[in-house]
Amino acid sequence: MSVARRRLVGLLLACAVALSACVSQASPSIDATQRPPSSDSPSSTPTSTVTPPVESASPVETPAESPGATVYSVLAGDTLASIARRFATSVPQLQSWNGARYPSLVSDPGTLLVGWRLIVANEPGVTPLPAPTVRPTTPPVAACRAGNRAGAAPAAVYRSIPGAGPEVALTFDMGGRLDPALKIMNYLVAHKVCATIFPTGAMSQTAIGQHVLAIIKAHPELFEVGNHTMHHCDLVHGGLGSPNTAPCATGGPPTAAFVRKELTDAAAILKAGTGQDPAPYWRPPYGTY
Repeated sequence: MSVARRRLVGLLLACAVALSACVSQASPSIDATQRPPSSDSPSSTPTSTVTPPVESASPVETPAESPGATVYSVLAGDTLASIARRFATSVPQLQSWNGARYPSLVSDPGTLLVGWRLIVANEPGVTPLPAPTVRPTTPPVAACRAGNRAGAAPAAVYRSIPGAGPEVALTFDMGGRLDPALKIMNYLVAHKVCATIFPTGAMSQTAIGQHVLAIIKAHPELFEVGNHTMHHCDLVHGGLGSPNTAPCATGGPPTAAFVRKELTDAAAILKAGTGQDPAPYWRPPYGTY
């Protein structure tokens, strides 16, 4: 090959290399495995995904979310009314405070879910009122009797029973009209009401009085018996009496022997009819002693 031809070939090769460099700079290379982005296909670059919040069936509110309120966690057995009573508020107020978070409190206030946290006061640190103590409607058998009758001596006036506790002592005199006596006794038995009965000896000898004594004897768990004297005389001034005044006509203040006989005669009748000794309890007629 001549020198001129070799120069021509070299020039052509130089031009080809230069042209290739220009094309390479103007047109970027495309990887056969790379696909153009499409609106229907996800991008290969990770992006942040925002998921809309889903309302929980039982949302939980922490106390920190309501720093200016008292929050109560619903327990089994709670009702909206019982919670309102314990926190000295009202059902409508609880619905107002919590209805946005628990819409069913407004549409269905009878349904509460355990674990719901309800605003129960618009100030922090409010404590619930103590739950009321439920007393049994029927007292136990042994609760009717004090079980500590005082001894026969020394003599004393009892306005309460020592050691009996904060109980009400229900007593009935039986020294006058007896028409309602059986109705009263049957009512006390039917409702298990405890009472102390103070009959007179004279009234205890009547037909109704004997029925009353029989009821006392049949229900010693309910009834105690006390002495109301034999004839219901005024033991300080004399006179009066029931059902008639003749036995009480002492012509002045009764003697000690008269008073003693009034008590002992009645006690014998009451003990025979009820099986209980009324001593040492007796009630002076007319409150005079």
